[in-house]
Order: sequence, then structure tokens, then C-alpha cells
Amino acid sequence: MTEFTELLELRECCPHLVMVVGKGGVGKTTVAILIAIELSRRGKTLLLSLDPAKHIVKYLGLTREDLEEIEGGIHVRYVSIEREVSSITSRYADLVRELMPSLSVLNLDSVVDVIKYSPGVEEEVLLRKLKEALSSDFNYVVVDTPPTGVTLRTLILPRLYSIWLNKLIEIRERIVSLRYVIARTMKRNTDVRDRALLKLYEMRDDFKNIDSVLSSESRSSYVLVATPEPLPMYELRETYEFLKNKLSVKPKLLILNKVIPDELAAKLGVLAIQQNFLEELKSFGVSYAVIEHLGRPTENLSDIKALKEKIKVFK
Repeated sequence: MTEFTELLELRECCPHLVMVVGKGGVGKTTVAILIAIELSRRGKTLLLSLDPAKHIVKYLGLTREDLEEIEGGIHVRYVSIEREVSSITSRYADLVRELMPSLSVLNLDSVVDVIKYSPGVEEEVLLRKLKEALSSDFNYVVVDTPPTGVTLRTLILPRLYSIWLNKLIEIRERIVSLRYVIARTMKRNTDVRDRALLKLYEMRDDFKNIDSVLSSESRSSYVLVATPEPLPMYELRETYEFLKNKLSVKPKLLILNKVIPDELAAKLGVLAIQQNFLEELKSFGVSYAVIEHLGRPTENLSDIKALKEKIKVFK
């Protein structure tokens, strides 16, 4: 099993982020747990689940969403996206009230609803949780990600926010400058500090920092998981291209999960399909691993540990 994580070429740092990405049902949670088990032998490891499917709760028998330590010294945190969305929308409403007191005469409930159902709110929640994890004292953070589309939007969000924030800062700086000029012309004292502008500066720095981590191969490693089926493999290809073209990083490891043994695959008539997908994995020029199907549904941590003997790695 040691070779499995050595393929990632991880560096023990502040901490190192391992993002396990793939279509729902391909075994992201299983792979994330396997990686976390191995990394926990090398350093303090957090297994962070952002997947709304809650498979990790079932596999590990979690009793709460807060931090728990399970067998093997892995620290596990499951995040309820719905709860976090409610929390963040409330904070935004408070921020609106603070920065623009004149809006207090309006119905803030409607503001909260607009924020809650706006595109990108779920992705921002995920981004905040990644930021919190990266500010922790763990050596490694292994992330069981949500479905591929949500994950990729989350990864690109810091850059999109930076574009908007730079424009907002430019506009706000003009407003502050004009306010200062008018005050000086009228010989009035004015405080050049602007709370809204300072908040915008702070947000820009935050998103710049998280983007630098997500796009750094020394700070983040991406593991792409698929099963030998057309749609999961399609998503793996799309994710690979997204990472390469949008974040300028290459995945460290590709995993083909739930591979049927050749003899049984031949009887089922899927051997050629599996072999074609394996050949495609080789063509990416990235280390890859094959995990043989357990022969039954994965139900618990014991089943996941049994998979350790069914992993073949290729560098």
C-alpha cells in the first residue's frame, strides 16, 4: 500500500491538500479513505468530506459532523452543505446590514433568500471549508469532493472572484478619492479609511492565497477516480483537461476503480472495454492505479481495508 501514496509525491507541509475527484458512484470516498489511512502513518491527517452523498458517514460510522478521530489516527470531518449554506447566507445578511445601513429599512429576509439560491453559493461554502482546512495544523488534508461539476466550479471560483473584486476595488477607490477631494475642497476633515474598501482588500487577498494553493503542485495533489465505464471515463478526461488548462496543474494519480478480474470480465463480455480504458489511462502520461472489484458492495471500513490487497500501481 505504501507505493499507492508514494505515486502522489507528496510533500509534508502546511498542509498538503489531496483532492479526490470523480463522478458520483465511482468510489471517491473509498479512495479518499484509503489514501488517508496511509498518510496518517506519515503525518497528522485530516479526511474532509464535502460530498453530500454522505457515504463517509456510513463507511466510518460517524456520529456527528464535527471533528472525530477514528481507528488509525485519522481525523475526520463531514460537512453538511445545507447547514453551511444557511450559516453563510445569514452572515452575508449581517454584512449587508453593517456596510449599508440604509438597507435596514428593507426586508432582509428577501436578501437572504436571494443569496441562498444564487448560483455559486454552494461552491463558496466548499471553498471556505478548504480554506479552513488549509489554515489547520495538519500535515495532510484529503478531500472527498462533491460531484465533478461542483468541484470544478469551486476550484475556479477564486480566480473569478478576483476579477470581480479588482473591478469593485477600482470603483470603490474612485468613490473614496472623490469623497476625500470634496471634503478637502470644503475644508472638512475626513477619514480616508473606508470599511467597505478594506473588506474588499481582505477578500481579494484571501482568494489570491487559496488560488495559489489550488494551482500549486507542491501544495495540492489531484487524484482522479473513474470506473471502467464510458461516462465516468468521460468525466475523468474533462477533469484532466480542466486542471491542465484552467489551473495549469497535472493530476498526480489516476485510478480505475471496481475493475473486474479478466477471467470474469471475459465471461461478461466487458474485457475489451476494460482493456481499452486501461490503455487510455496509460496515454495520459500520469501514474495510475487499478483497484480490483471487491466482489460485493463496500459497506464499512473493514471492506475498504480489504481493498488494499487489490490495488496495482503503475508509475
